[in-house]
Amino acid sequence: MPKGRCKLCLLTKDLQNSHLMPASLYKKTRNPASRNPNPTVITGKGTVQTSRQITDYVLCKECELRFSQKGEDYVMTQVATTREFPLLDTLRSVPPTKTAAGFDWYDEATVPGVDRDRLVYFSLSVFWRAAAHRWERLSVDPISIDLGLYEEELRKYLHDETSLPTNVVSQLVVCTDKLSQDLFYPPSRGRKKEDTTYTFQACGLNFFMTVGNRIPGTIRQMCLLTGTNKWIVSRSCEEKVKQAADRLGKSRR
Repeated sequence: MPKGRCKLCLLTKDLQNSHLMPASLYKKTRNPASRNPNPTVITGKGTVQTSRQITDYVLCKECELRFSQKGEDYVMTQVATTREFPLLDTLRSVPPTKTAAGFDWYDEATVPGVDRDRLVYFSLSVFWRAAAHRWERLSVDPISIDLGLYEEELRKYLHDETSLPTNVVSQLVVCTDKLSQDLFYPPSRGRKKEDTTYTFQACGLNFFMTVGNRIPGTIRQMCLLTGTNKWIVSRSCEEKVKQAADRLGKSRR
């Protein structure tokens, strides 16, 4: 394995073959009974079924372990598989705190057993990875997002040097539709107005991150980690997934 500067701890070490999206997502979305068992992945050129994983030498062994222990290991037990969807099952085991705007809303008191810290850490680690490195792919445009000054702020948070940056909001939608539960896609920019929102999908978990110094209070209150109620919401994400596929198809990053 090559030696280089780990992009998280900034030390020169042996670099691991790091994944942008967890390797287990590829395994969980394989269907051995299907004619093409490979997972469905949305790319810049459309929706494809492929076994090719997005990797490069980015992180050292210690930082890979940090990402696993502080977020990925837990979150991968909560995503949808062909047999179950643990996080959605947890939400559906109790009445929602409220239903509004087409969402079922669950606050921390209603579902206290959900590890919000690990959900947030995992999601921000994926967004940061997409910003900290240019992930090359054969015959498809590379994956890279521009977080500006927030890239370094997120690095410090992920490396336990600071708490969650004030101008970063993490949100989660748990998807009830089968389409969203059967696929995943890498981070991309959603919209840019007074703030910038990014999103990615992980087998039924639709993560959002909003950054900026003019984020509306209504969005700040939706933060999974710092919002008053630490809301998790659920609904069908099918239309949003189709829009994301269309947006990625038009992207030329």
